[in-house]
Amino acid sequence: MTETLTHTTATPEQPAPADGNLTVRLEDLARQHGWLARTAYLQGTHRYSYGEVYDQARRTAAALRGRGIRRGDRVLLALPDSVAFVVTFLAVLRVGAVAVPVNTFFHADELRSSEEIAEAALVVSDASLRGEFRGRTVTLRELTGTPAREPADDAPEPVASDAPAFAVFTSGTTGKPRLCFHDHGDAFHFDRAIGGVLSLRQGEICYSVSRMYFAYGLGNSVLLPLQRGAAVVLTAGRADETSTLSVLRRHGVSVLYAQPSFYARLLAHPDAGLLGRLRLALVAGETLPRPLEDRLRRILGPRLLNICGTSEIGHAVLANGPEEIHPYSLGRILPPYGVRVIDDAGTPLPAGQVGQLQISGPTIGPGVARGSLPPQRLGPDEWFTTGDAARVDDDGLVWLFGRTDDIEIVAGANVHPTEVEDLITGIAGVREVAVCAVRRPGGVTSLRAYVVAEPAAGRGDRLAKTIRATAEASLTWYKVPEDVEFVDALPRNSTGKILRRVLRGGNTEVPDGPE
Repeated sequence: MTETLTHTTATPEQPAPADGNLTVRLEDLARQHGWLARTAYLQGTHRYSYGEVYDQARRTAAALRGRGIRRGDRVLLALPDSVAFVVTFLAVLRVGAVAVPVNTFFHADELRSSEEIAEAALVVSDASLRGEFRGRTVTLRELTGTPAREPADDAPEPVASDAPAFAVFTSGTTGKPRLCFHDHGDAFHFDRAIGGVLSLRQGEICYSVSRMYFAYGLGNSVLLPLQRGAAVVLTAGRADETSTLSVLRRHGVSVLYAQPSFYARLLAHPDAGLLGRLRLALVAGETLPRPLEDRLRRILGPRLLNICGTSEIGHAVLANGPEEIHPYSLGRILPPYGVRVIDDAGTPLPAGQVGQLQISGPTIGPGVARGSLPPQRLGPDEWFTTGDAARVDDDGLVWLFGRTDDIEIVAGANVHPTEVEDLITGIAGVREVAVCAVRRPGGVTSLRAYVVAEPAAGRGDRLAKTIRATAEASLTWYKVPEDVEFVDALPRNSTGKILRRVLRGGNTEVPDGPE
Protein backbone atom coordinates (compact mmCIF):
# COMPACT_ATOMS: atom_id res chain seq x y z
CA MET A 1 0.00 0.00 0.00
CA THR A 2 1.34 3.44 -0.94
CA GLU A 3 1.62 5.84 1.99
CA THR A 4 -0.02 9.22 1.48
CA LEU A 5 1.73 12.35 2.62
CA THR A 6 0.43 15.02 4.97
CA HIS A 7 2.80 17.50 6.59
CA THR A 8 2.04 19.42 9.73
CA THR A 9 4.39 21.37 11.94
CA ALA A 10 5.04 21.15 15.64
CA THR A 11 3.73 24.15 17.54
CA PRO A 12 6.20 25.70 20.00
CA GLU A 13 5.29 25.65 23.69
CA GLN A 14 3.47 28.92 24.34
CA PRO A 15 0.15 29.97 25.84
CA ALA A 16 -2.80 30.30 23.50
CA PRO A 17 -3.84 33.90 22.81
CA ALA A 18 -6.28 35.15 25.41
CA ASP A 19 -9.71 36.34 24.43
CA GLY A 20 -9.87 40.02 23.60
CA ASN A 21 -10.20 42.82 21.14
CA LEU A 22 -7.25 42.88 18.73
CA THR A 23 -6.80 46.66 18.86
CA VAL A 24 -6.67 46.60 22.65
CA ARG A 25 -4.24 43.68 22.68
CA LEU A 26 -1.93 45.43 20.22
CA GLU A 27 -1.95 48.58 22.34
CA ASP A 28 -1.26 46.50 25.45
CA LEU A 29 1.75 44.95 23.69
CA ALA A 30 3.11 48.40 22.88
CA ARG A 31 2.64 49.52 26.47
CA GLN A 32 4.20 46.39 27.96
CA HIS A 33 7.29 46.59 25.71
CA GLY A 34 7.75 50.34 26.01
CA TRP A 35 6.97 51.11 22.36
CA LEU A 36 4.41 53.91 22.84
CA ALA A 37 7.03 56.59 22.23
CA ARG A 38 8.64 54.66 19.34
CA THR A 39 7.91 55.40 15.68
CA ALA A 40 5.20 53.16 14.24
CA TYR A 41 4.68 54.83 10.85
CA LEU A 42 6.54 57.20 8.57
CA GLN A 43 4.39 59.11 6.11
CA GLY A 44 5.84 61.98 4.12
CA THR A 45 7.95 64.00 6.53
CA HIS A 46 6.00 63.00 9.64
CA ARG A 47 6.70 60.22 12.11
CA TYR A 48 3.74 58.79 14.04
CA SER A 49 4.45 57.07 17.32
CA TYR A 50 2.66 53.97 18.56
CA GLY A 51 1.03 56.15 21.21
CA GLU A 52 -0.26 58.64 18.61
CA VAL A 53 -1.72 55.84 16.49
CA TYR A 54 -3.65 54.30 19.38
CA ASP A 55 -4.80 57.69 20.70
CA GLN A 56 -6.16 58.57 17.25
CA ALA A 57 -7.79 55.13 16.98
CA ARG A 58 -9.53 55.73 20.31
CA ARG A 59 -10.93 59.09 19.16
CA THR A 60 -11.98 57.65 15.79
CA ALA A 61 -13.72 54.76 17.55
CA ALA A 62 -15.74 57.27 19.55
CA ALA A 63 -16.68 59.04 16.32
CA LEU A 64 -17.79 55.74 14.77
CA ARG A 65 -20.00 55.07 17.77
CA GLY A 66 -21.38 58.56 17.33
CA ARG A 67 -22.39 57.53 13.80
CA GLY A 68 -24.23 54.51 15.19
CA ILE A 69 -21.64 51.86 14.29
CA ARG A 70 -22.00 48.85 16.55
CA ARG A 71 -20.64 45.37 17.02
CA GLY A 72 -20.81 43.24 13.89
CA ASP A 73 -21.45 46.12 11.45
CA ARG A 74 -19.34 46.09 8.31
CA VAL A 75 -17.42 49.32 7.65
CA LEU A 76 -15.95 49.64 4.15
CA LEU A 77 -12.56 51.38 4.10
CA ALA A 78 -11.96 53.12 0.76
CA LEU A 79 -8.73 54.75 1.90
CA PRO A 80 -5.23 54.76 0.40
CA ASP A 81 -2.28 53.37 2.34
CA SER A 82 -1.86 55.95 5.09
CA VAL A 83 -1.90 56.44 8.83
CA ALA A 84 -5.56 57.38 8.34
CA PHE A 85 -6.21 53.86 7.03
CA VAL A 86 -4.39 52.25 9.98
CA VAL A 87 -6.18 54.42 12.55
CA THR A 88 -9.61 53.78 11.02
CA PHE A 89 -8.95 50.05 10.73
CA LEU A 90 -7.99 49.85 14.41
CA ALA A 91 -10.94 52.03 15.40
CA VAL A 92 -13.43 49.78 13.60
CA LEU A 93 -12.05 46.76 15.45
CA ARG A 94 -12.09 48.67 18.75
CA VAL A 95 -15.88 49.12 18.55
CA GLY A 96 -16.36 45.44 17.61
CA ALA A 97 -17.33 46.17 14.01
CA VAL A 98 -15.75 44.49 10.96
CA ALA A 99 -13.30 46.44 8.78
CA VAL A 100 -13.54 45.73 5.04
CA PRO A 101 -10.73 47.35 3.01
CA VAL A 102 -11.42 47.94 -0.69
CA ASN A 103 -9.07 48.57 -3.58
CA THR A 104 -8.99 52.34 -4.07
CA PHE A 105 -7.75 51.85 -7.64
CA PHE A 106 -10.90 49.96 -8.61
CA HIS A 107 -13.09 51.17 -11.44
CA ALA A 108 -16.20 52.99 -10.17
CA ASP A 109 -18.47 50.04 -10.97
CA GLU A 110 -16.21 47.71 -8.97
CA LEU A 111 -16.23 50.06 -5.98
CA ARG A 112 -20.03 50.08 -5.94
CA SER A 113 -20.13 46.31 -6.35
CA SER A 114 -17.77 45.93 -3.38
CA GLU A 115 -20.05 48.17 -1.31
CA GLU A 116 -23.04 46.01 -2.20
CA ILE A 117 -21.27 42.74 -1.43
CA ALA A 118 -20.04 44.01 1.93
CA GLU A 119 -23.52 45.34 2.78
CA ALA A 120 -21.68 48.05 4.67
CA ALA A 121 -23.33 50.09 7.40
CA LEU A 122 -20.87 52.88 6.60
CA VAL A 123 -18.21 53.70 4.02
CA VAL A 124 -15.19 55.69 5.21
CA SER A 125 -13.80 57.08 2.00
CA ASP A 126 -10.98 59.15 0.65
CA ALA A 127 -12.38 62.51 -0.45
CA SER A 128 -11.60 61.73 -4.11
CA LEU A 129 -13.83 58.63 -4.01
CA ARG A 130 -16.69 59.90 -1.89
CA GLY A 131 -19.09 60.28 -4.82
CA GLU A 132 -18.61 56.71 -6.05
CA PHE A 133 -20.70 55.08 -3.30
CA ARG A 134 -24.47 54.89 -2.88
CA GLY A 135 -24.81 54.15 0.85
CA ARG A 136 -23.87 56.14 3.95
CA THR A 137 -20.43 57.56 3.20
CA VAL A 138 -18.13 59.91 5.13
CA THR A 139 -14.61 61.10 4.65
CA LEU A 140 -12.24 60.68 7.56
CA ARG A 141 -12.29 64.45 8.13
CA GLU A 142 -16.09 64.44 8.27
CA LEU A 143 -16.03 61.47 10.63
CA THR A 144 -13.53 62.76 13.16
CA GLY A 145 -14.68 66.37 12.79
CA THR A 146 -18.15 65.47 14.07
CA PRO A 147 -18.55 65.54 17.87
CA ALA A 148 -19.12 62.02 19.14
CA ARG A 149 -21.72 61.10 21.73
CA GLU A 150 -19.15 58.97 23.58
CA PRO A 151 -15.99 60.41 25.21
CA ALA A 152 -12.69 59.93 23.39
CA ASP A 153 -11.46 57.40 25.94
CA ASP A 154 -14.60 55.25 26.01
CA ALA A 155 -14.19 51.53 26.76
CA PRO A 156 -13.51 49.18 23.83
CA GLU A 157 -16.07 46.59 22.84
CA PRO A 158 -15.30 43.32 24.65
CA VAL A 159 -15.06 40.55 22.07
CA ALA A 160 -13.64 37.04 22.02
CA SER A 161 -10.61 36.19 19.90
CA ASP A 162 -12.86 34.19 17.54
CA ALA A 163 -15.14 37.17 16.78
CA PRO A 164 -14.87 38.58 13.21
CA ALA A 165 -12.47 41.52 13.01
CA PHE A 166 -11.90 42.21 9.30
CA ALA A 167 -12.74 40.84 5.87
CA VAL A 168 -10.85 40.99 2.59
CA PHE A 169 -12.16 40.62 -0.93
CA THR A 170 -10.99 37.81 -3.15
CA SER A 171 -11.99 36.32 -6.51
CA GLY A 172 -12.62 32.59 -6.69
CA THR A 173 -12.78 30.20 -9.59
CA THR A 174 -16.19 31.59 -10.58
CA GLY A 175 -14.79 35.11 -10.83
CA LYS A 176 -17.34 36.43 -8.31
CA PRO A 177 -15.76 38.37 -5.42
CA ARG A 178 -16.17 36.88 -1.95
CA LEU A 179 -15.57 38.23 1.52
CA CYS A 180 -13.07 36.25 3.56
CA PHE A 181 -13.55 36.98 7.25
CA HIS A 182 -10.73 36.86 9.79
CA ASP A 183 -11.01 36.88 13.56
CA HIS A 184 -9.46 39.05 16.27
CA GLY A 185 -7.13 36.18 17.15
CA ASP A 186 -5.88 35.49 13.63
CA ALA A 187 -3.14 38.13 13.71
CA PHE A 188 -1.41 36.24 16.49
CA HIS A 189 -1.42 33.04 14.41
CA PHE A 190 0.13 35.03 11.54
CA ASP A 191 2.84 36.19 13.93
CA ARG A 192 3.53 32.63 15.07
CA ALA A 193 3.82 31.51 11.44
CA ILE A 194 5.43 34.03 9.08
CA GLY A 195 6.20 36.49 11.90
CA GLY A 196 8.49 33.93 13.47
CA VAL A 197 10.38 33.58 10.18
CA LEU A 198 10.70 37.34 9.64
CA SER A 199 11.75 38.06 13.24
CA LEU A 200 11.07 41.76 12.78
CA ARG A 201 13.23 43.87 15.07
CA GLN A 202 12.15 46.78 17.21
CA GLY A 203 12.59 49.99 15.26
CA GLU A 204 13.59 48.46 11.91
CA ILE A 205 11.94 49.98 8.84
CA CYS A 206 9.57 48.00 6.59
CA TYR A 207 7.90 48.86 3.27
CA SER A 208 5.20 46.95 1.40
CA VAL A 209 4.58 47.43 -2.31
CA SER A 210 1.39 45.41 -1.84
CA ARG A 211 -1.29 47.79 -0.57
CA MET A 212 -3.32 47.28 2.59
CA TYR A 213 -6.55 46.33 0.80
CA PHE A 214 -4.81 43.00 0.08
CA ALA A 215 -4.51 40.48 2.92
CA TYR A 216 -0.78 40.29 2.16
CA GLY A 217 -0.32 44.07 2.41
CA LEU A 218 -2.52 44.37 5.50
CA GLY A 219 -0.36 41.87 7.31
CA ASN A 220 2.85 43.48 6.08
CA SER A 221 1.95 47.01 7.14
CA VAL A 222 -0.34 46.53 10.15
CA LEU A 223 -0.79 43.10 11.69
CA LEU A 224 2.84 41.91 11.74
CA PRO A 225 4.86 45.06 12.55
CA LEU A 226 2.55 46.23 15.35
CA GLN A 227 3.26 42.97 17.19
CA ARG A 228 7.04 43.41 16.97
CA GLY A 229 7.69 47.09 17.51
CA ALA A 230 8.80 47.72 13.92
CA ALA A 231 8.16 50.85 11.85
CA VAL A 232 6.49 51.03 8.43
CA VAL A 233 6.80 53.55 5.59
CA LEU A 234 3.40 54.36 4.06
CA THR A 235 2.87 55.87 0.60
CA ALA A 236 -0.57 56.57 -0.80
CA GLY A 237 -0.08 56.06 -4.53
CA ARG A 238 0.49 52.93 -6.53
CA ALA A 239 4.13 52.03 -5.99
CA ASP A 240 6.50 51.96 -8.95
CA GLU A 241 10.15 51.01 -9.15
CA THR A 242 11.48 54.59 -9.00
CA SER A 243 9.41 55.64 -6.00
CA THR A 244 10.12 52.38 -4.19
CA LEU A 245 13.88 52.67 -4.59
CA SER A 246 13.59 56.27 -3.39
CA VAL A 247 11.79 55.04 -0.26
CA LEU A 248 14.50 52.44 0.34
CA ARG A 249 17.23 55.07 0.05
CA ARG A 250 15.51 57.80 2.04
CA HIS A 251 14.30 55.74 4.98
CA GLY A 252 16.89 52.97 5.19
CA VAL A 253 14.30 50.25 4.66
CA SER A 254 15.50 46.84 5.80
CA VAL A 255 12.45 44.66 5.00
CA LEU A 256 10.71 44.92 1.60
CA TYR A 257 7.55 43.11 0.49
CA ALA A 258 6.64 42.86 -3.22
CA GLN A 259 5.52 40.58 -6.06
CA PRO A 260 7.85 38.79 -8.52
CA SER A 261 6.91 41.03 -11.45
CA PHE A 262 7.67 44.11 -9.36
CA TYR A 263 11.11 42.78 -8.45
CA ALA A 264 11.70 42.23 -12.17
CA ARG A 265 11.06 45.92 -12.76
CA LEU A 266 13.31 46.86 -9.84
CA LEU A 267 16.16 44.85 -11.33
CA ALA A 268 15.87 46.80 -14.58
CA HIS A 269 16.35 50.10 -12.75
CA PRO A 270 19.81 51.73 -12.61
CA ASP A 271 19.59 51.87 -8.79
CA ALA A 272 18.75 48.18 -8.37
CA GLY A 273 21.88 47.77 -6.24
CA LEU A 274 19.94 49.31 -3.33
CA LEU A 275 18.26 45.92 -2.90
CA GLY A 276 21.58 44.65 -1.57
CA ARG A 277 21.11 46.79 1.56
CA LEU A 278 17.97 44.91 2.65
CA ARG A 279 17.94 42.49 5.55
CA LEU A 280 15.01 40.65 3.92
CA ALA A 281 13.24 40.86 0.57
CA LEU A 282 9.95 38.97 0.57
CA VAL A 283 8.31 37.82 -2.65
CA ALA A 284 4.70 36.62 -2.90
CA GLY A 285 1.52 36.94 -4.94
CA GLU A 286 2.71 35.13 -8.09
CA THR A 287 4.93 32.20 -9.00
CA LEU A 288 8.58 33.26 -8.82
CA PRO A 289 10.21 32.37 -12.18
CA ARG A 290 13.51 30.54 -11.87
CA PRO A 291 15.56 33.03 -13.94
CA LEU A 292 14.23 35.88 -11.80
CA GLU A 293 15.02 33.99 -8.58
CA ASP A 294 18.56 33.40 -9.83
CA ARG A 295 19.02 37.11 -10.53
CA LEU A 296 17.64 38.14 -7.15
CA ARG A 297 19.73 35.60 -5.25
CA ARG A 298 22.88 36.94 -6.88
CA ILE A 299 22.13 40.22 -5.07
CA LEU A 300 20.36 38.98 -1.94
CA GLY A 301 21.51 35.41 -1.34
CA PRO A 302 19.64 33.94 1.65
CA ARG A 303 17.98 37.31 2.31
CA LEU A 304 15.46 36.57 -0.46
CA LEU A 305 12.41 34.99 1.18
CA ASN A 306 9.89 33.30 -1.12
CA ILE A 307 6.54 32.90 0.66
CA CYS A 308 3.03 31.74 -0.20
CA GLY A 309 -0.43 32.32 1.24
CA THR A 310 -3.94 33.34 0.22
CA SER A 311 -6.60 35.84 1.23
CA GLU A 312 -8.62 32.96 2.63
CA ILE A 313 -5.73 31.99 4.92
CA GLY A 314 -4.82 35.57 5.77
CA HIS A 315 -1.06 35.59 5.19
CA ALA A 316 1.87 33.33 4.36
CA VAL A 317 1.95 29.70 5.47
CA LEU A 318 4.86 28.49 3.30
CA ALA A 319 8.35 30.00 3.34
CA ASN A 320 11.63 29.24 1.57
CA GLY A 321 14.35 30.78 3.74
CA PRO A 322 15.98 32.75 5.08
CA GLU A 323 18.07 30.27 7.10
CA GLU A 324 17.40 27.17 4.97
CA ILE A 325 17.32 27.82 1.22
CA HIS A 326 15.96 25.38 -1.37
CA PRO A 327 16.08 27.12 -4.77
CA TYR A 328 12.84 27.24 -6.75
CA SER A 329 10.69 25.70 -4.01
CA LEU A 330 8.18 27.31 -1.63
CA GLY A 331 9.99 25.82 1.33
CA ARG A 332 8.08 24.16 4.13
CA ILE A 333 4.77 24.66 5.90
CA LEU A 334 4.85 26.99 8.93
CA PRO A 335 3.29 26.21 12.30
CA PRO A 336 0.42 25.95 13.13
CA TYR A 337 -0.59 24.96 9.55
CA GLY A 338 -0.60 21.69 7.61
CA VAL A 339 -0.11 20.88 3.90
CA ARG A 340 -0.94 18.04 1.50
CA VAL A 341 -1.85 17.46 -2.15
CA ILE A 342 -4.86 15.55 -3.45
CA ASP A 343 -5.99 14.10 -6.76
CA ASP A 344 -9.16 15.14 -8.61
CA ALA A 345 -11.20 12.73 -6.50
CA GLY A 346 -9.98 14.31 -3.27
CA THR A 347 -7.65 11.45 -2.29
CA PRO A 348 -4.34 12.48 -0.66
CA LEU A 349 -1.37 11.71 -2.91
CA PRO A 350 2.00 10.15 -2.02
CA ALA A 351 5.15 12.23 -1.77
CA GLY A 352 6.46 13.50 -5.08
CA GLN A 353 3.19 13.37 -7.02
CA VAL A 354 1.62 16.54 -8.43
CA GLY A 355 -1.93 17.34 -7.37
CA GLN A 356 -4.09 20.06 -5.91
CA LEU A 357 -2.56 21.93 -2.98
CA GLN A 358 -4.48 21.91 0.31
CA ILE A 359 -3.79 23.79 3.54
CA SER A 360 -5.24 23.29 7.03
CA GLY A 361 -5.00 25.67 9.94
CA PRO A 362 -6.76 27.96 12.42
CA THR A 363 -7.29 31.10 10.30
CA ILE A 364 -8.95 29.86 7.12
CA GLY A 365 -12.16 31.54 5.96
CA PRO A 366 -13.24 30.30 2.51
CA GLY A 367 -15.38 33.37 1.91
CA VAL A 368 -19.05 34.25 1.55
CA ALA A 369 -21.01 35.98 -1.17
CA ARG A 370 -22.58 38.66 1.06
CA GLY A 371 -21.38 40.44 4.16
CA SER A 372 -24.51 39.64 6.15
CA LEU A 373 -24.02 35.88 5.76
CA PRO A 374 -22.42 34.00 8.67
CA PRO A 375 -18.62 34.00 8.20
CA GLN A 376 -17.32 30.60 7.14
CA ARG A 377 -14.40 29.13 9.06
CA LEU A 378 -12.74 25.76 8.56
CA GLY A 379 -12.37 23.45 11.53
CA PRO A 380 -9.06 21.91 12.67
CA ASP A 381 -9.63 18.74 10.61
CA GLU A 382 -10.82 20.50 7.43
CA TRP A 383 -8.69 21.34 4.39
CA PHE A 384 -8.72 24.35 2.08
CA THR A 385 -8.02 23.78 -1.63
CA THR A 386 -5.96 26.72 -2.88
CA GLY A 387 -6.44 26.15 -6.63
CA ASP A 388 -2.70 25.59 -7.16
CA ALA A 389 -0.99 22.58 -8.68
CA ALA A 390 1.82 21.40 -6.40
CA ARG A 391 3.77 18.50 -4.99
CA VAL A 392 5.19 17.81 -1.53
CA ASP A 393 8.42 15.84 -1.23
CA ASP A 394 9.34 13.38 1.51
CA ASP A 395 11.22 16.07 3.40
CA GLY A 396 8.22 18.41 3.36
CA LEU A 397 9.42 20.77 0.61
CA VAL A 398 6.56 22.19 -1.46
CA TRP A 399 6.88 22.82 -5.21
CA LEU A 400 4.34 24.96 -7.07
CA PHE A 401 3.38 24.50 -10.75
CA GLY A 402 0.79 27.19 -11.39
CA ARG A 403 -2.98 27.44 -11.15
CA THR A 404 -5.37 24.56 -11.67
CA ASP A 405 -8.06 26.87 -13.07
CA ASP A 406 -8.20 29.78 -15.46
CA ILE A 407 -7.58 32.50 -12.90
CA GLU A 408 -4.72 34.74 -13.92
CA ILE A 409 -2.56 36.56 -11.37
CA VAL A 410 -1.34 40.01 -12.37
CA ALA A 411 0.42 42.39 -9.94
CA GLY A 412 -0.48 40.00 -7.15
CA ALA A 413 -4.22 40.27 -7.88
CA ASN A 414 -6.62 37.67 -9.27
CA VAL A 415 -8.08 38.39 -12.70
CA HIS A 416 -10.87 36.30 -14.19
CA PRO A 417 -10.35 36.31 -17.99
CA THR A 418 -14.04 36.14 -18.86
CA GLU A 419 -14.66 39.61 -17.40
CA VAL A 420 -12.13 41.10 -19.82
CA GLU A 421 -13.16 38.84 -22.69
CA ASP A 422 -16.83 39.75 -22.38
CA LEU A 423 -15.95 43.42 -22.70
CA ILE A 424 -13.68 42.98 -25.72
CA THR A 425 -16.08 40.65 -27.51
CA GLY A 426 -18.59 43.49 -27.58
CA ILE A 427 -16.28 45.64 -29.70
CA ALA A 428 -17.14 45.87 -33.39
CA GLY A 429 -14.72 43.82 -35.47
CA VAL A 430 -13.92 41.27 -32.74
CA ARG A 431 -15.16 37.75 -33.39
CA GLU A 432 -13.47 35.89 -30.55
CA VAL A 433 -10.97 36.70 -27.85
CA ALA A 434 -9.00 34.91 -25.14
CA VAL A 435 -7.11 36.78 -22.44
CA CYS A 436 -4.26 35.29 -20.44
CA ALA A 437 -1.23 36.38 -18.46
CA VAL A 438 2.13 36.47 -20.22
CA ARG A 439 5.56 36.60 -18.61
CA ARG A 440 7.43 39.35 -20.46
CA PRO A 441 11.16 39.11 -21.28
CA GLY A 442 12.03 41.29 -18.28
CA GLY A 443 10.10 39.04 -15.91
CA VAL A 444 6.99 41.24 -15.57
CA THR A 445 3.58 39.56 -15.86
CA SER A 446 0.76 41.32 -17.70
CA LEU A 447 -2.28 40.41 -19.80
CA ARG A 448 -2.37 39.80 -23.53
CA ALA A 449 -5.52 39.61 -25.64
CA TYR A 450 -5.52 36.98 -28.41
CA VAL A 451 -8.11 38.18 -30.90
CA VAL A 452 -9.85 36.54 -33.86
CA ALA A 453 -10.98 39.51 -35.92
CA GLU A 454 -13.86 39.71 -38.36
CA PRO A 455 -12.51 39.56 -41.94
CA ALA A 456 -13.70 43.06 -42.73
CA ALA A 457 -12.08 44.51 -39.61
CA GLY A 458 -8.57 43.46 -40.51
CA ARG A 459 -5.73 43.18 -38.02
CA GLY A 460 -4.51 46.76 -37.96
CA ASP A 461 -3.37 49.03 -35.18
CA ARG A 462 -6.74 50.79 -35.20
CA LEU A 463 -8.62 47.76 -33.83
CA ALA A 464 -5.88 47.03 -31.31
CA LYS A 465 -5.99 50.64 -30.07
CA THR A 466 -9.78 50.47 -29.78
CA ILE A 467 -9.51 47.31 -27.68
CA ARG A 468 -7.03 48.87 -25.29
CA ALA A 469 -8.92 52.14 -25.05
CA THR A 470 -12.19 50.35 -24.29
CA ALA A 471 -10.52 48.24 -21.61
CA GLU A 472 -8.82 51.26 -20.04
CA ALA A 473 -12.15 53.10 -19.85
CA SER A 474 -13.99 50.23 -18.17
CA LEU A 475 -11.56 48.13 -16.14
CA THR A 476 -9.07 48.43 -13.30
CA TRP A 477 -5.53 48.97 -14.64
CA TYR A 478 -4.17 45.46 -14.04
CA LYS A 479 -7.09 43.96 -16.02
CA VAL A 480 -6.21 45.93 -19.15
CA PRO A 481 -4.30 43.87 -21.76
CA GLU A 482 -0.86 45.30 -22.40
CA ASP A 483 -0.97 44.20 -26.03
CA VAL A 484 -3.14 42.49 -28.64
CA GLU A 485 -2.11 39.55 -30.80
CA PHE A 486 -4.29 38.59 -33.76
CA VAL A 487 -4.72 34.87 -34.47
CA ASP A 488 -6.64 32.84 -37.05
CA ALA A 489 -8.40 30.71 -34.42
CA LEU A 490 -8.32 30.04 -30.69
CA PRO A 491 -7.05 26.62 -29.57
CA ARG A 492 -9.78 24.61 -27.83
CA ASN A 493 -10.22 21.14 -26.41
CA SER A 494 -12.93 18.66 -27.41
CA THR A 495 -15.51 20.34 -25.18
CA GLY A 496 -14.80 23.80 -26.55
CA LYS A 497 -12.75 25.07 -23.61
CA ILE A 498 -10.00 27.49 -24.59
CA LEU A 499 -6.53 26.06 -24.06
CA ARG A 500 -4.75 29.03 -22.51
CA ARG A 501 -1.53 27.10 -22.00
CA VAL A 502 -1.28 26.59 -25.74
CA LEU A 503 -1.71 30.31 -26.27
CA ARG A 504 1.05 31.14 -23.82
CA GLY A 505 3.31 28.51 -25.34
CA GLY A 506 5.90 26.44 -23.60
CA ASN A 507 3.81 25.87 -20.46
CA THR A 508 2.16 22.56 -21.24
CA GLU A 509 4.60 20.39 -19.29
CA VAL A 510 5.05 20.29 -15.52
CA PRO A 511 8.69 20.80 -14.51
CA ASP A 512 10.46 18.05 -12.60
CA GLY A 513 11.68 20.22 -9.74
CA PRO A 514 15.00 21.86 -8.98
CA GLU A 515 17.77 21.59 -11.52
